Amino acid sequence: MKHETTDGEPSVATGRGGTVRRVMSNLVSYALFVVALVGFYAFFAPHLGTPTVGFAAVLPEIAAPTEGRAVVNAAPLIVGAIASGVAVWLR
Repeated sequence: MKHETTDGEPSVATGRGGTVRRVMSNLVSYALFVVALVGFYAFFAPHLGTPTVGFAAVLPEIAAPTEGRAVVNAAPLIVGAIASGVAVWLR
């Protein structure tokens, strides 16, 4: 059922268009959440001794110094943080 606005036009937010938009927003949010999880896993996997994924190989290397003298690739962590922030914003 479409609701009419004051000017006689059907409202997109309450009609079918709003439902499709909400479903697409949810799907994109879930996809970004998966990208965030993969990014966080790709960052922490070498430190935990678990198998790595090829996600970090796709990204450019961003060197970040640690408290010790080691240098780590922070690109998966940055992608994970941005993807999770956008996913939360969409939800």
